[in-house]
Amino acid sequence: MTLLHLRRLGILGLIILLSACWQKPAQPRYLTDAQGRALILHGINSSSSAKDPATGHLPWVSEADVRQETVEWGFNFVRLLIFWDGIEPERGVYDEAYLDAVEERVRWYTDNGAHVMLDMHQDVYGHAVGGNGAPEWATETGLPPGFTLDFPGMPWWVKNIDPSVIGAFVNFWRYREHQYLQDHYIAAWQKVALRFKDNPGVIAYDLMNEPHAGDLTKALGFTFESSWLIGLYDRLISAIRAVDNDKWIAFEPQSLAVNFGVRSRLPFVNDARDGERKLAYAPHMYPFFLHEGVAYNLTDQLQMRDWNRNRTAELNLQQAPLIVGEFGGSDSTPGFDLFLQDTLAMFDTMGASWAWWSNDPGSWGLIDSNGNEMPKVNQLVRPYPRAIAGEPVRFGFDPKTKVFELVFDGKEDVTGETEIFIPRRHYPNGWALQVSEASGAWQSRWDEERQILFLTFSEKNIRHDVRVVPELDISRVQMSSAHFGR
Repeated sequence: MTLLHLRRLGILGLIILLSACWQKPAQPRYLTDAQGRALILHGINSSSSAKDPATGHLPWVSEADVRQETVEWGFNFVRLLIFWDGIEPERGVYDEAYLDAVEERVRWYTDNGAHVMLDMHQDVYGHAVGGNGAPEWATETGLPPGFTLDFPGMPWWVKNIDPSVIGAFVNFWRYREHQYLQDHYIAAWQKVALRFKDNPGVIAYDLMNEPHAGDLTKALGFTFESSWLIGLYDRLISAIRAVDNDKWIAFEPQSLAVNFGVRSRLPFVNDARDGERKLAYAPHMYPFFLHEGVAYNLTDQLQMRDWNRNRTAELNLQQAPLIVGEFGGSDSTPGFDLFLQDTLAMFDTMGASWAWWSNDPGSWGLIDSNGNEMPKVNQLVRPYPRAIAGEPVRFGFDPKTKVFELVFDGKEDVTGETEIFIPRRHYPNGWALQVSEASGAWQSRWDEERQILFLTFSEKNIRHDVRVVPELDISRVQMSSAHFGR
């Protein structure tokens, strides 16, 4: 065997080792519903198309598309993009028609059983400086008009070093010098909260997409989070709680470097809520080279290892559930299938909820321009526990063996059924269910259209072990069982 072969085997072994050693928080936490059930959210961002003002800042999807996402693909979650300049296009003037249109799209998802997280989206600050998010009236660059950086083929994120973008961000974050900017941002969020606080399908508010300092010294020195960002979060969370005490509020670390796996320095975030905290930690994950279309490689694996370790430490600090608000990539990237396997195994280990970026047709989407499924759908559409009547211990799906397992501790004060999405696409010959309790100690019902298994248990305060296996594997596991799909 040549030295080259040995090196390749060594790299392969390291890749296998990395993907098998994902860490999890010391005490994983989960979003919960009104019945006290722990929720695992699998979903999608809707949508990148809404960044364009020509769309009215609304996603491209129809109600039929939403039904495909929620019923055929089984997603129970959408991170729905909304925009400050859609809400407040003129200073102090709110566009109720825009909020009506957002509410209509929220209803499309909630009527089909999905939870909605409203995401106040921005990239590169706002349209006045070549991005999206902030209205033109709220863009103070401190520079002459037209003073911008641009060149053909420039990646969109390079605009963050444009002097006009830097000026707009810095002036937004300097609260004492430009207080009105954050005050209006906060008031826009209060407007949204007043509109949706009584909508049970809206589960959370994502305070700001991918916060960026503008000031690269603060960003690269990691002082932005502990000064400017935490200041906004303290003011904004208190203001939202003044009008809505019940929704979950999701907060993100800075995007620069943290998205790639570097440690965040965001301090503990307080909730002004009356009662227990209802805050969720919502970082994004984009290995740098894979994001740019380079073949999935050891560098990406190491970044994912760091992302896993650092996010775990941050979850231990924040004592919050994990929602991965964005991760994504193109099916055309070499090794992309392995990237998805590793990523989804990591998320399951961490007890994460997640939203794919995004549902727009194309190489990063779930469909092509003709509406045909992209290959990634077969991995993203996978068995998972939508709602758990107790405290999750572990869950996961092995795409090779097609075995899904859920272990959880029942809780007396939790009501409702445990729900498991089991897509037909992974079980062409049917599937079988194994349960740790004897027959008669549990009941099940199967929703054929929605591909959801509902389970109830006679005794709550014990540990339950539930497995779904391909029909041909039923004889291998000695557990109470039921057969489906034959």
